[in-house]
Amino acid sequence: MRTAVVCALLCAATLPGPSAAAYAPKAPPAVSVTVAVTDGADDSESGKRLDYRITVHNLGASEVHGARIEQRMPATTTSVTAPGGTVEGRGVGEQKAIWRADLPAHDIQVFTARAVLGGRTDLSVSGASAAPGTRRAAATVCVYVGDSYAPTACSGDLDDLPDAAPESAGGGGGWAGWAVAAVATALLGPGVVRAVRRRRRVARAG
Repeated sequence: MRTAVVCALLCAATLPGPSAAAYAPKAPPAVSVTVAVTDGADDSESGKRLDYRITVHNLGASEVHGARIEQRMPATTTSVTAPGGTVEGRGVGEQKAIWRADLPAHDIQVFTARAVLGGRTDLSVSGASAAPGTRRAAATVCVYVGDSYAPTACSGDLDDLPDAAPESAGGGGGWAGWAVAAVATALLGPGVVRAVRRRRRVARAG
């Protein structure tokens, strides 16, 4: 009996045991996601509604759980709707749409959002960070995976806006008005001076 027990112990000692690598935590699969956004237009203007289409493609062989898709709206946006998502921010220049979704392997998902643009005067009233006189409506979309603050993929869409007429700080006609006044003075000034001198000579002679 003892011989059998000793043999069993020796045989167990010689068998290969599980390696340390079997207990090591597995690295998460690499994430490969792309995103594209478009509103189907190249230009826009105040009061116009922009219909955005966001396409997210999971190129990897593994499902991505809990992806967060965020779209920041143009600076002059006054209202936003995002079917299936939520809208954050109420002030002009602060609104964004957010969706949360699982992305199956090799799957493509489409999200939509609508934004209505306001005028540039809305920027000065709300204190938005966009530079005065901006001539483009810019929207950006980024995809975040897990709890990461760094986006996995981003894309953007730009629309040209009509040029705004320059305004002076004092409410006048700006530099163009000053230029016209200077030209008028240069052309009419000599004639006015001669007329004044002629009147003085007539007055003295009388």
